[in-house]
Amino acid sequence: MIKNAKAINKKSKSHTVTPIDGGYLVTSGTSGEQYRVTLVPAGGAVCNCEWGRYRKWSDPRSACSHVQAVMAYEQAQGGRKVSAWGSETDAKRQHRPMLDIGDGIFLTARRGS
Repeated sequence: MIKNAKAINKKSKSHTVTPIDGGYLVTSGTSGEQYRVTLVPAGGAVCNCEWGRYRKWSDPRSACSHVQAVMAYEQAQGGRKVSAWGSETDAKRQHRPMLDIGDGIFLTARRGS
């Protein structure tokens, strides 16, 4: 479980997201390393980073910064911005569309300005 939702979300904003066949290529804004992120039908995504490699078989979704960058990219295509929350209760208080992306992280989306 990720405990520092806001810090991970802030880190995700430094990444560069490039759509590629069947998913996304995310270039880390800190290390320059590239990671493959693939959306899953249940909502959320999987990533081949170190954090993402150790997900449970029962729920392989990752809420790493690379996945959060992809989710922000997806929402930006519709003119929305995302915020990350470490609990469903906090996310629901926002009264905005919400997505459980795994690892105890919930994203809300609001119209961008």
